[in-house]
Amino acid sequence: MTLPNTFFDFFPTWLGVYGLTSIMFIISALLFYKRVIYHILSSNHKLDYSNIKQRIKNVIVNGLGQKKVLKRTSITKDRSGIGHVVIFISFLSYSLSYLIFIYGDSINENFSNILLGSFAKKVYLNYLEILAVLVFIVITSALIRRWILTPTRLKFTLTKKPESAIILFFILALMSTHLLSETMNQAMNVRDGFYVVSTNLSKLFVNFDINPNSYIFIHDLFWWIHLMIILSFAVYIPLSKHLHLLVSPLSFFFGTQSNSSGGIIDTPNNLEEMEVFGANNIQSFKPKQVMDFFACAVCGRCSEVCPTNLTEKKLSPMYLINNLMNSTTTNYKDKNVGVIDENVSRTEIWDCLNCGACVNECPVGIDHISPIIDMRRHLVMEKSEMPETAESTLLSLEQRGHPWRGTTFTRSDWHQNLDVKTISENPNAEYLLWIGCTGALVERNQNVSQSIIKILNSAKIDYAILSNEETCTGDPAKRIGNEYLFQILANQNIQNFIKYDIKKIITHCPHCLNTIKNEYPSLGFNAEVISYTEIINELINSESIIPIKENTKSVAYHDPCFLGRHNSIYEQPRDIVDSIPGLKRMEMCRNKDKALCCGAGGGHMWIEESNEKRVSHLRTDDFLETDSETLAVACPFCLQMFEEGLSAKTESKKEVKDIAELLEESLEKED
Repeated sequence: MTLPNTFFDFFPTWLGVYGLTSIMFIISALLFYKRVIYHILSSNHKLDYSNIKQRIKNVIVNGLGQKKVLKRTSITKDRSGIGHVVIFISFLSYSLSYLIFIYGDSINENFSNILLGSFAKKVYLNYLEILAVLVFIVITSALIRRWILTPTRLKFTLTKKPESAIILFFILALMSTHLLSETMNQAMNVRDGFYVVSTNLSKLFVNFDINPNSYIFIHDLFWWIHLMIILSFAVYIPLSKHLHLLVSPLSFFFGTQSNSSGGIIDTPNNLEEMEVFGANNIQSFKPKQVMDFFACAVCGRCSEVCPTNLTEKKLSPMYLINNLMNSTTTNYKDKNVGVIDENVSRTEIWDCLNCGACVNECPVGIDHISPIIDMRRHLVMEKSEMPETAESTLLSLEQRGHPWRGTTFTRSDWHQNLDVKTISENPNAEYLLWIGCTGALVERNQNVSQSIIKILNSAKIDYAILSNEETCTGDPAKRIGNEYLFQILANQNIQNFIKYDIKKIITHCPHCLNTIKNEYPSLGFNAEVISYTEIINELINSESIIPIKENTKSVAYHDPCFLGRHNSIYEQPRDIVDSIPGLKRMEMCRNKDKALCCGAGGGHMWIEESNEKRVSHLRTDDFLETDSETLAVACPFCLQMFEEGLSAKTESKKEVKDIAELLEESLEKED
């Protein structure tokens, strides 16, 4: 990177470099402030700087390390992540080269030689030329892929906008001008040594009778064009979707550190003091949410995996985030203008299943669920406006302590005639077994609860249950948007936990697991909370229980969202199934962290879907494609959703069973 002597004889090179840079960066900073920082600072909420070390690690791993970008490369045919990493590495490499060869050498022409030495400098310059060729290949492939082959996630109208191609052509121009200016250097013989691209390209000019001054002019022209393209990025990025290059590191830094798929919903600890509940304008959204609106890379990954989008409902996570971003422009002067009904429809807000598929896929750290919950809170707690089924669910929770309208069972009916003690009968039990509303009050799931009891009894585990003292964890209230009711229910349970000095809890329902383990700590309660799948798997591994009865059926296991994506429990349920003699386990096409939701999350166990294409039926199709005889689940909601799905899809003898039922059938019965 040999610098021009002057800016075309008008003024010194250093003055042109630093002058142009100052002007462009001031413009960029002003645009960035007006577009993003202003709205972040206008939020009624404060930024969270706790756990700085983990936040920095998150930026390094996911931002610099591109972990989430590369996440799908090893398990899908989508290789675009590799290309993105090549471009990202080239961005870092060229940025460093600018500091050395442009901003350093323009002040002191020997700066790069002093810093790197002659040999290292040649190696670095050759590396940049090789990188430029790789970028050419990647960009060409990206253009073909986006505009000709066009995979599903790039077929949305948002992903087809011209600006998606503009940045690619900018990068091509950047690489071209770099190589051409270096080629002119070689043609003028101003550098010693071999350079892998420019040396070979310069040979094309040998047979041309070109005036040396022309070489100098062409070199200087491409060099300055190259610099102007670099600086143009600074102005273009704050005005385009590529703003994510600047905002995504902030999104990673201020994101929830202990959970990466949106499984944890914040719990305000000052409800009595709050003047406004939830969010409906730019000021009422949290700073991290505002960052997310601008961090979107418009890559389509979230909408491609969203079960509501796949079932042709109105909600599409990518469009939701972009519409919320657009609200910052339309409501720039009047920040009190509401986004609900203006930028986001109520149908979209109530469509969300809280499954976390979108958050899990997002390469730039966006939490799509968080603003949806806050908009639900606004509708429920400020306006008392919600779907009728959501309203009746909340009413049941408030009046009866559970969401199951119409059930005739009590919380003690399911364990009649079972060898199980309540916590008042066994106050020193090592574990509290938390059954949950569905396991206690829904007849089909009572069978699962009974199987869990028999398994734990077989292993002689010291446990007890709350029985009639148990009330809902509050998960449905929180997910529907009634934070006040959630905290009432949660605190009732916490008082019981404190009363009985509970230290270890085994949960039946993954939703209860997630709530007690991840959301109760913000209310002051901490305990060791594990899923029944975890302790049962431990019992099998330690041979405290031994499955002996053969089951020759084939089984496909479905990963519940709140057990898998939200709490990373994938292998234990599979190991339990695999421990049963003769049972053949199959994987569905979408599994583990890519599994499709059953359709019951986000309160939708009780809230009707917004169209006739049911998520549970789509997931049931995934199961039917495996030709397995049994669909194994580890969640009471999934069990109910799939039994309905199978009844609607087939009249065959295919069945849905909880893994606890499968295991209990394989154990030797006690006399």
